Amino acid sequence: MKKKKGFKLKKKSFWRAIRITGIVALLFQMIMSGILMIEFVRFPILPTKYMLLLALVLIIGLVPSLLLLLLRDGRKGLIPGILWAILWAAACFLAIITYIEPARKTVENITGVEASETYHIEGVSVIVRIDNPAKRLKDTDGYTYGIQTAEEYAPMLAAYEHIASSEKISLSLKEYDYYTQVAAALMSGEIQAMLADTSYVDMLAEYAEGFDGNYRILEELSFDAEIPKGAAELNMSITPTPVTGPIEDPDVTPDPSKPTDAVTPTPVGYDGIPTPVIPMTAMPARSSAENITGDYYTVYFSGIDCYGGITAKSRSDVNIIMVVNPKTHKILLVNTPRDAYVLIPDISGNSFDKLTHAGVYGVKASMKTLERVYGIKLDYYIRVNFSSVERIVDYLWGVDVYSAYAFDATHGPYSYGAGMNHMSGKSALAFARERYNVPGGDFQRGRNQMELIKGIINKMQSPAILNSFNDIMEAVSNNFQTNLTTEQLAALCRSQLDSGASWTVETYAISCTGTYGYCFSYKGEKLYVGQIDWDTAREAAQKMRTVMSGQ
Repeated sequence: MKKKKGFKLKKKSFWRAIRITGIVALLFQMIMSGILMIEFVRFPILPTKYMLLLALVLIIGLVPSLLLLLLRDGRKGLIPGILWAILWAAACFLAIITYIEPARKTVENITGVEASETYHIEGVSVIVRIDNPAKRLKDTDGYTYGIQTAEEYAPMLAAYEHIASSEKISLSLKEYDYYTQVAAALMSGEIQAMLADTSYVDMLAEYAEGFDGNYRILEELSFDAEIPKGAAELNMSITPTPVTGPIEDPDVTPDPSKPTDAVTPTPVGYDGIPTPVIPMTAMPARSSAENITGDYYTVYFSGIDCYGGITAKSRSDVNIIMVVNPKTHKILLVNTPRDAYVLIPDISGNSFDKLTHAGVYGVKASMKTLERVYGIKLDYYIRVNFSSVERIVDYLWGVDVYSAYAFDATHGPYSYGAGMNHMSGKSALAFARERYNVPGGDFQRGRNQMELIKGIINKMQSPAILNSFNDIMEAVSNNFQTNLTTEQLAALCRSQLDSGASWTVETYAISCTGTYGYCFSYKGEKLYVGQIDWDTAREAAQKMRTVMSGQ
């Protein structure tokens, strides 16, 4: 009898424990449901109607738990109720840690990046004689370093200062006019180490007497440095392109419709003074540039020609202005050829340079340069590289892009037909880089780049893209920069999900005439540059203002 009574007590205690466990599981489900809602409020990517739908789903998810766990005579439903509550809470938890939090943190990492007055330097070699005992930079304490001043003076000086400060060693400096003089001083023992752009080392081995076979690279540097004020006075050159003899592969392919025998280094319209050809006038009225879902805004789209991290030293090969009007759902893309011959405000003084070189002095320099060309104000920038393009396109499951011509790619085994083409990440990148196998060369490349952006915009209009949002953000986190804020990107996504509107995308490319001219960032020789056709630039500026004003 006592055994039977004891068994009943144990059974009663067991079900009491199960019921308590059920209440705890129910509370856990309610808490996780609440946290999920809070996370979506913190990262407001969903429009109001979807937030209400999510809240309804979470409430419906609580109903089985309440029915199974809180009925007095519902012992049979306790265990299923506990399992349901735990599984529901776990689903909310997984949604938070695998989707919302990573997406929010990733977007925060790539947004709100204000353009700084710094640039990234890499590919600077510290060179010593082959018989030098130094094994690391620390061992060069007390050395005399040599640098040259004809080109890239500022980055070499920054590298010298970086070594001294980072290694906490004492150094002295000697300056020479040319690399060959620095190499001779190293070989003679006048200096113990020299700094040189890594791309020049092979040239020194070939042309500098006694250098080949008698040197070794102690280390290659990679660091961030501030852009010196008054760069023009420093004779600053950050990205020299080694040229030996005639330029046989110009960066600008002459437009077939333009003459190519021009030799004047000064573009028509500038007359050698740093004033805009298209005057800066008042922009069309808007309430705020920050209200990107209600008022027009402008974005500078910069593409750098490298893989890997977005901070890698490289010129800006893609220079596209995007004007967006959310009221009319119109987007205008305007391409400026990378070799357009321009003034770089606050950098080059009255000296002209290629537009692509402006990016090396910071994204602000590129934006100011284009503002001067078109007489407009640029609000935001987006900066991408090869890796960004590949990953974005792949995470969109490919994009459909229009090609004006049929051609085979130089960079990879890809072929494109005239008309629409479905492209993967790698084939899209090869399409955007092609300038050899298309009529118009670099000019057509710019048009193709705009068609690719258009294809990406069209694909991203689909609500289904929300399913890949976290993957896309994570994929481009190291290869994408913008000064748009997290809130603004979330607002854009929320607005598109809410309205489901279709956007009209127009493209326009200004023309340039191929010629030769001296460039601020490369001293001593004329380079192939593009003299801007100012009639097309004025037309581009007018098109921008038309979209801004909502016409």
